[in-house]
Amino acid sequence: MKGSLHKALDHPAAWWLCFAAGFAAFAASLSSDGTYDLENYHFYNGFAAFHDRTGLDIAPGELQTTLFYGLDAVYYLIFRSLNDRPVLINILLSVPYSVAALAIFLLARLFAKPGFLWPALISAAAAVFGLTGASNLATLATTESELVPGLAILIALAVWLTLEKVQRNTFWTALGSGGLAGVSVGLKLTQAPLFIGMLVAVAIRSVIGKRSALLEAIGFAAGGLIAFAALDGAWLWGNFKNYGNPIFPYMNNVFHSDLVAPDAWTDRRFLPKTAATALFYPAHWAFSSSNEVSELSMRDPRILLGCISALVIVLGFAWRWLRNRTAPPIGSIESLGFLLAVAFLVSYALWEKVWSIYRYLAIQEALSGVLVLAALPIILLGGRGKPWLMSGLFALLMISFMRMTEYPWWRRVPRGPQAISVQLPPLEHDAMVLFLDPQPYSFLVPSMPISARAIGVNNNLVHPGSSGRLWDIIEAAVRDHKGALWGIEDPINSPGVADSSLGSLRLGRDQCAPLTTNMEAGEHGKICKLRRTPTP
Repeated sequence: MKGSLHKALDHPAAWWLCFAAGFAAFAASLSSDGTYDLENYHFYNGFAAFHDRTGLDIAPGELQTTLFYGLDAVYYLIFRSLNDRPVLINILLSVPYSVAALAIFLLARLFAKPGFLWPALISAAAAVFGLTGASNLATLATTESELVPGLAILIALAVWLTLEKVQRNTFWTALGSGGLAGVSVGLKLTQAPLFIGMLVAVAIRSVIGKRSALLEAIGFAAGGLIAFAALDGAWLWGNFKNYGNPIFPYMNNVFHSDLVAPDAWTDRRFLPKTAATALFYPAHWAFSSSNEVSELSMRDPRILLGCISALVIVLGFAWRWLRNRTAPPIGSIESLGFLLAVAFLVSYALWEKVWSIYRYLAIQEALSGVLVLAALPIILLGGRGKPWLMSGLFALLMISFMRMTEYPWWRRVPRGPQAISVQLPPLEHDAMVLFLDPQPYSFLVPSMPISARAIGVNNNLVHPGSSGRLWDIIEAAVRDHKGALWGIEDPINSPGVADSSLGSLRLGRDQCAPLTTNMEAGEHGKICKLRRTPTP
């Protein structure tokens, strides 16, 4: 009986049920998603995916209006179908976390056995540690979570390393793993650094004795490219056809769409300012509260711990290679740890170079506990013969670092009868609604008449007098519009911006009313009937 119970508790399915119940219970205790990204573009882009708004709306979700809509379409269906059951929405959005926990659990088992006491418990602890970081836990049950688009690449990594352990990786398994990883990149381009990190890890085995490694790397890259093209091909072509840039407005310094300025259009606020800062960047937010890589203050040592562990693994691998004049065998724990460390370090370096936005490290953060498991035997000089010491030290590290975490709790709406509640005044079917300042308003569009036109006139993509033809197109659309005109603004958070927008378009306000919604835009926002003013 005792043996059967132990076997059941050691089974991955039993742990997945534990993970699912834990994350679901925690998600159910949270308020609904009220994040800026949901208001600004996730909900609208999903709506637009089902109701072609091309040629009707103009930048209602700012520059994010043109981002890939695949995952947003899923979010839109969930929120639209279950809007009256916000707790159920939260529980549903927690499911990817339990799947991620199982993938991390299976990865951790590669390193927790042999050498640690109670390998299943240690592996579960590594999963919990990785998924309770400042990036992952703070975005649980929100559309802002980077774990959701990154889940496929996490599963791909777990499958690939598991097959590597039994030396069953081939060109075809690499093709499949690459395809799965490519799904994540297709869902969100922020996952590209980890895809490249995995590709380097696949290829680098040619140096350590895997003759087919380069062929497998080609298969991995091909699988990723096929998956990416299948997911994003129509979107890329649509952007190119409509805007002259397949990833509009990003990299417009390369594609040169004449709608906006020929800039890269990347957010560079969080990039390290000096080489010294870049070298020790994870330490900047590991032990003290910081907003160097996040809009909200946060503190989390997981990435620093992951970087240190990965460096220890790589140096330990190199030392053993030099000492024995041969690399550890393919499929050994040392080799698996080396490949995981390479993927982590390469992806982290690319992240720091391109974005340095902490949320985009969700998968790397999730892997931090697994990297510690792989590094501890090297730190303890062959500590796999000391299971009590290894397990005790691992538990001490996990508990200590979890207590250090300071979460950037993104905005959530107070618990109410609906996840998204919007009440607008009666709008005419031929209405044009202008978003007059950079506050997030596009989530309002699905509550408007389907024929109403929404235009963002002063935001991070276009504003009065901005370079390119887009402002001229907006001016002409407003000038030639024959129906009703409405404007939405937030004079408290964007003082004077709406006045500038209206003046540039030669419009004025008539009667105004408060914007009624449970989202943040409703706190100080108002909607006004607009009228044309005489041309001076």
